[in-house]
Amino acid sequence: MKPFFNVITVKTSFIFVMFVMVAGCGMSGDQMIKQQIEGKKKKIAALEKEIAVLEGQLSDTATNVNEIAVDLKTVAPEKFRHYITVFGNVEADKYAKISPEMNGQVRTIHVREGQRAGKGDLLVSLNTDATESGITEAKAALDLARTTFEKQENLWKQNIGSEIQYLQAKTQKEAAEARLNTLQAQLRMSQIRAPFNGLVDKIYLKEGDMAGPAVPVIEFVNLARVTIKADISESYIGSIHAGENVEVSFASLPDLNLTAKIVRASKVINPSSRTFSIELSLANPGEKIRPNMISSIRINDFSSDNALVVPTIVIKRDITGDYLYVASVDENNNMVATKRYVRRGVSYDGNTMINSGLNPGDKVVVAGYNLISTGSYLAEKM
Repeated sequence: MKPFFNVITVKTSFIFVMFVMVAGCGMSGDQMIKQQIEGKKKKIAALEKEIAVLEGQLSDTATNVNEIAVDLKTVAPEKFRHYITVFGNVEADKYAKISPEMNGQVRTIHVREGQRAGKGDLLVSLNTDATESGITEAKAALDLARTTFEKQENLWKQNIGSEIQYLQAKTQKEAAEARLNTLQAQLRMSQIRAPFNGLVDKIYLKEGDMAGPAVPVIEFVNLARVTIKADISESYIGSIHAGENVEVSFASLPDLNLTAKIVRASKVINPSSRTFSIELSLANPGEKIRPNMISSIRINDFSSDNALVVPTIVIKRDITGDYLYVASVDENNNMVATKRYVRRGVSYDGNTMINSGLNPGDKVVVAGYNLISTGSYLAEKM
């Protein structure tokens, strides 16, 4: 440990030396400080000159350090379309699950799955042995009845025989005709024929199976035209009407985009879903669209050719209402930000129609709006 008196001696010596130096220079402590201040001022002046030189080298488009660079949109009347998208289910215009009109055993299936058939073509025959035998008997009975009637009619014209005999012969002939017609109708009922031009999509039974009116035998479809049905929220019932064109697309057919017409718009609201239904009808070239596909229907429910439109993202909201920033010029010819309250309309695809609060020619801040407030100095980006 150093002696205490040595420390005191060192400090005293240092103070003495400083005193001698100051005294030797002929300056007081305040003068020294003033001298240091003057030196720093000279350095600041030199730096300011350097800054001025550098600022002079900047391009004329450089903005003031207090200005915030923004993008502006000059609003002007333009076209604006609002769309809603709903999903619909595809149905074939002509579709049937065909059953025979009478009970019987399937004797012959005349077609195969995937085969096309014209209207009236025979698809399936039931076992008709008993009916065919009855027809043979009925034809023989009818021949006899006709012959008897013709002879009795000739006698009656010659005033031979009684009227009763004539009427009996006539009645027997007509009864025989009616029985033959009935049997022939039964024969037709035992045959399943195509109700329209189409395609055999599915055969449910095999030859030998029992069929009847309640048992579908063939699924038959025509894909030349299809119907699409969709449900829409009741809030749009006043803006969607029959006769309007809509855009139709299919997730499973990305390259197929069609325009179809609304052929029916229901006037009744479904109480459980609060929706109403629409129906479209469209041609199906190449039969690419299949029943039970899900379709996307894009409907234009609002249009304006003179709308003032801004990006939806620039509209903010506070306790007073919706607002955005527009650029205006102050008395010093500086461009400044002004808060403008607006009443928004419908929005679609990132844009919003402004119903009031904006005028054609207003310059809306569309980029940099999060960096400004009322009175901020602005500079438009180049």
